[in-house]
Amino acid sequence: MDILIHADGLTINDDLRDAIEGKIGHVEQFAPRAVRTRVYLRKTSAHVSTRQYSVRVLCEVPGKDVSCEQFGPDVLSAVDVVAGKIERLLRKQKTSRLAKRAKGPHRD
Repeated sequence: MDILIHADGLTINDDLRDAIEGKIGHVEQFAPRAVRTRVYLRKTSAHVSTRQYSVRVLCEVPGKDVSCEQFGPDVLSAVDVVAGKIERLLRKQKTSRLAKRAKGPHRD
């Protein structure tokens, strides 16, 4: 799975890139057929606040793509929360898909 990181208003150093790839890389266990994951980092405010940074993750999987967004006072805390959100959404999608398979075709 490819992880593409886009930044708007901030620079990405190697430590930040490794941390993001580590957190978002765990998503692959819930979506092994995922093509790529796009991570958008944006500095929304120049002033220090609880919504200073925005992190949006788009996971491209066969069928419906999964997306979520989180705001935070720093990039890493927002990435932690958004990684948990995307894992929950992918787990829900996987469970639903497996339940349909176990149910089998509908017969009257």
